Amino acid sequence: MTLVRQLFEHKLGRPVRTGEVVDLPFDLCWGSEMTVKWALDILRDSGLGEERLAAALAERRDRCVFVFDHVVPTHTASMASILVELRRFARAHGIRVFDVGYDGGIQHKILIEQGLIRPGDVAVGADSHSCTAGAIGSLATGIGSTDLAVALVRGSCWMRVPEAVLVRFHGSLRPQVQGKDVALHLCGLLGVHGAVYRSLEFGGPGLASLAVNDRLSLSNMAVEMGAKYGLFPTDRVLADHLAANPAARRGDTPGDGPGPGDTPYPLFTVDEDDPEYVDVIDVHLDRIEPTVALPFSPDNAIGIHQLRYLLRHWDEYGGRSDLMSGVAPLAEVAGPDGEIPVDQVFIGSCTNGHLEDLRVVAAVLKGRRVKDGVRTIVIPASQQAYRAAMKEGLIDTLLEAGCYVESASCGPCIGIKSGVLGKGEVAVFTSNRNFRGRAGDVDASVVLAAPAVAAQAALTGVLAPVGEPGDYHGTEAGIRSSIEELFSLHAVREGRSPLAAADRPSAPGTPRDDGTGSLAWVFGDHVNTDVILPGMHCQIPDPAEYKKFIMENAGNQAFLDHYAAAGHDLRGSVIVGGTNFGCGSSRENAPMGIKASGAEYVIAHSFARIFARNALNIGLRLIEAGDFAYGIREGDRLLLDDAAGTVRNLSTGTTAPVPVPSAFERQLLASGGLVGYALAQIEAGAAAR
Repeated sequence: MTLVRQLFEHKLGRPVRTGEVVDLPFDLCWGSEMTVKWALDILRDSGLGEERLAAALAERRDRCVFVFDHVVPTHTASMASILVELRRFARAHGIRVFDVGYDGGIQHKILIEQGLIRPGDVAVGADSHSCTAGAIGSLATGIGSTDLAVALVRGSCWMRVPEAVLVRFHGSLRPQVQGKDVALHLCGLLGVHGAVYRSLEFGGPGLASLAVNDRLSLSNMAVEMGAKYGLFPTDRVLADHLAANPAARRGDTPGDGPGPGDTPYPLFTVDEDDPEYVDVIDVHLDRIEPTVALPFSPDNAIGIHQLRYLLRHWDEYGGRSDLMSGVAPLAEVAGPDGEIPVDQVFIGSCTNGHLEDLRVVAAVLKGRRVKDGVRTIVIPASQQAYRAAMKEGLIDTLLEAGCYVESASCGPCIGIKSGVLGKGEVAVFTSNRNFRGRAGDVDASVVLAAPAVAAQAALTGVLAPVGEPGDYHGTEAGIRSSIEELFSLHAVREGRSPLAAADRPSAPGTPRDDGTGSLAWVFGDHVNTDVILPGMHCQIPDPAEYKKFIMENAGNQAFLDHYAAAGHDLRGSVIVGGTNFGCGSSRENAPMGIKASGAEYVIAHSFARIFARNALNIGLRLIEAGDFAYGIREGDRLLLDDAAGTVRNLSTGTTAPVPVPSAFERQLLASGGLVGYALAQIEAGAAAR
């Protein structure tokens, strides 16, 4: 049985089948600053009433927490006022808050570190990287603010049991290679859509060589491959880790807790021969070199030695049609030896702000100074990690090296409060996303890397290899061969889709004379939530205002001109996407903004999981049309016929079937979204009592 089914059945106490939608009780539910703010606004607008809300929260206050980590200490009066409101609400209802100070930090670190999430738990957080806790055998995933609102009053979330993909590890990591390198390598293999709505499960004989901090990086970045879960079994490595970290094993452990090798929690094991796995991917850990992801996607992965060789021989590779994306912009600023100048380095985030990561960085920088002009920002993921690093002398080492060390928070990762990049800057981040405009100006570039590579960049001022090429590729012929394999992989995975900007028809379609149908505005593959609604606008408290900024960074100037002239009103229009529309963050303001614009629906080849879930929860219509979406040109007219179950392109004369919603989806849509559906259930339950 797959890990994900084992965990579902453990919680529900009954068999489940893949594809089944269940009402899943949670052991812990949480949100951060703005996701909690939106959830509370949703509840206040729902008609539930303060008295019934208080009664509902009283039943589950011990299973709900608020974590302020994205914009603390805060930087604007408006955000400070929002936090005042949230703190007062939490005090009034007895909800625990992790805030600036003693026990604070990034939600995905501290909730595991302090034992609030344990092996076998169901954990749901209003942040896409909530899947991090899959590293300790928890059924952990990200949700949106509407889900959070309903979870706070019901104690459960609707969940579909997903298909599962097995990643089978072989061998062990080479020196200077970390779990982050493995995560980037795997993201390069699968792409940002390779595991959409699937459970990514890790096993194989090499699993025992991966420490828990390596596993945390892998589970954290499972969502970058589209996965719903990133699950590890509860093995001896985990047992030894919990034995060495008493706070993290809080809960049902009797007596003084487990000793090394003990497992006082349910055992979840990987059956590599299970026929339910829809795919099995073999990864040889000893063949992975330190790896980076180039702008502007986490799956633009390339080995650091491969990158240096490619840039040194740019006259040979630069004009190739199968050149992987992300290389050319950096080649323009690279020096003759293939070195890429770096303006800023950020070491931290929920992916790589662990104590073990700080040790790696301090080892590189000890007794040295970071390169003049390279702003090096180090932010531990938790105050506990910060204090431990102080006791070990790591913080002194970093300060003496010229680093800026900040108290635990998300920091530059989200591009809102600190470390924001300016026009044309190049930075190395140990975080998990490098979408255009996410960390500052749209013309800034972020390269994702592990702490060892980031520390080397801080020291040298350039994106530089660690180790020797021969350690990973043997000979020059070996590295050339590996580059050819990489190019081939990227070309196949990216598919060179018809919606790629270079291939998009420049001339609009010819609409019908009678003007019927909805006007199509076409965007590409992998349109992420930072493009749909840039993060800098996500602090706006009124969702109706989001519509002014949707698709701001999408690069479609014709759309922006039309949209501004129309007063930010998309009634009579539809948004068209390619593969994996809505990937990235779980921020619900992306679909909120589209809904507020009046767009009649979004039609795409396929949708990212959390975006699709959030859209369904708020009643935004999505149509997954497969390859039909690739035949839609900007300016075409589309006609949706629900009675016939079709969508027709009136400009080309082509027709596609509209996917039939499941029974559960029909219930949600008929109720006007998840809030209406949940309130009806609450009313029915109250009447039955």
